[in-house]
Amino acid sequence: PDMPTDVYSNLIRQTYKHTPIILGGIEASLRRLAHYDYWDDKIRPSIIIDSKADLISYGMGEKQTVQIANRLAAGESIADMRDILGTCYACPTVETPYSGVECPSYENVCANKREYAKSCRIQQDEQDHIRGRMIKQKHGKIMVVQNPPMPPLTQEELDKVYSLPY
Repeated sequence: PDMPTDVYSNLIRQTYKHTPIILGGIEASLRRLAHYDYWDDKIRPSIIIDSKADLISYGMGEKQTVQIANRLAAGESIADMRDILGTCYACPTVETPYSGVECPSYENVCANKREYAKSCRIQQDEQDHIRGRMIKQKHGKIMVVQNPPMPPLTQEELDKVYSLPY
């Protein structure tokens, strides 16, 4: 189907209501905030809104995946995992964190190309794992929150990944 991540995530959510859904990979990374979709020729909301997922892991995702898995294994709720670097989540606007920088809202970027350009610039400026800040973008009554980027793997960590028996 078109937009398979959205379709399959929604089917999983209908069938397994309480199972955590974490999106990752290039599609989730590129669609984590409001974005232009060439297929639809329009601005689309964050993939977390359309898919009803719990978290997005953006970037390479190795460290995020381990943290999420360990915390789930320890019995922590996916709803409480709002502090993991390199992840995005959605929350009601009244629960929006105070820190970080806010992009123009989904509604504003849809209505105004200049607002879309501002949003893209903010997103680009905050992708540095050393100085990148939390990014927030309002989608109606929901706030999509992107935590700061996860630092890349060290040489030792990367060597360990590549020594695994794939």
